[in-house]
Amino acid sequence: MSETLPRTETLNRLRNIRGHIAGIERMVDEQQDCGNILIQLSAVRSSIEKIGLMLLENNALNCVRNSNYSTTDDQKNLEQAIRQMLTFLKR
Repeated sequence: MSETLPRTETLNRLRNIRGHIAGIERMVDEQQDCGNILIQLSAVRSSIEKIGLMLLENNALNCVRNSNYSTTDDQKNLEQAIRQMLTFLKR
């Protein structure tokens, strides 16, 4: 993980997911409604996907910034293309 991505932000998000999963475990143990459990599982899946997209964006942008492109316009165009792809991937 590169320096431009705050390590604490990623860890906080992962810890939040861990807490969310613990809550789902309690719901299953208490035999709560299946529909509510599925909603919570969907929320966890969404959180994991957001972390993945954040890491993907950070890595792609760092690759562009650390490359030897001839102009800053080239770099800006590539960064814009990366952001557009990630926007498309987001649900």
